[in-house]
Amino acid sequence: MKEKAGILVVGTCAAAFLALGAYAQGEAAPEQAQATPAEEQVLKYEPLVRAAEVKGVCEVLNPDTGAWAPVMERKAYPMGCKFRTGADGTFSLIFSREDSVTLAPSSELLATASRKNPDARIVRLLNGVAKTNLRDNTPDGSFNLLTDNALCKSMTGKGEYKVSYSGTTETFVANTITGACEVEGPQYTIPALRAANIVSIETTEGRALSRIASVSGDFGITLDSGTEEPVKHTMTPKAVVKIWRERAPVGGRTVVSVLAVNHQGRQEHRFAYVIGRPTLATGELVKKEEEEPADENLPVLVAPEKDKEAPAAAEPAADAAKDL
Repeated sequence: MKEKAGILVVGTCAAAFLALGAYAQGEAAPEQAQATPAEEQVLKYEPLVRAAEVKGVCEVLNPDTGAWAPVMERKAYPMGCKFRTGADGTFSLIFSREDSVTLAPSSELLATASRKNPDARIVRLLNGVAKTNLRDNTPDGSFNLLTDNALCKSMTGKGEYKVSYSGTTETFVANTITGACEVEGPQYTIPALRAANIVSIETTEGRALSRIASVSGDFGITLDSGTEEPVKHTMTPKAVVKIWRERAPVGGRTVVSVLAVNHQGRQEHRFAYVIGRPTLATGELVKKEEEEPADENLPVLVAPEKDKEAPAAAEPAADAAKDL
């Protein structure tokens, strides 16, 4: 698949260059051959990714060789390569003259093309910090960043994204310095992080718990409710959303409990449901006049069992990459 994707990208770019050459000689471009602005921008991605400003220990794992090797300045690498930096290492990956990602020290990522759209790019951040410098008018879906538990889609502008681990808990921090991006995770979506917005997302092993907190700025979050109508909540600094997941002992479906509190720790939303069973949903349990401190003893639709393994959440965010 990777070889076919590469051939498609090269062929598309070659066709674009031939067309530009014809137009330079005075030939009018036929209307049916004219690309939309979005298509022209997508075609600016290079078929290979080039390394630049290499400092310290920086290594690349090319799937064709199967061994780690030093990253070479100005060398171009195929999609599907994994890159990492040492404690003193840093370098930039150039996807086009206008789009790059800088890997900070002690970081690791995988650079690849989209399976559905070979012209789109995906950076899978495995550990550490990646700083993006993208066009402000990047078309939707053109550039994406993926972690084990979250997906940043339709990214534009400058941003800083960090993945770290404490035991088995992953912490992902998305900081949109300029531009915007959409964040998608299991049972929630942040439609738009904009300039100066920072969100912290902690996910425990097996996705038994997700804790989403606003660090900076105001932004909206959409929460699955188990029905056709999702719950919309406004995140302000110190506001938190917690999502618990547990597999039902009968039927094996995932039971989800959600609690959303404001910056003062007061409940805004509280509900539970069973994925795939809209009739098994509590609906909103917080009354508008309720102003008691947040209580994390949520109602559950199944009795807890001791020594039960944490479930894998249905429709995990990382699986969303299959649609890219």
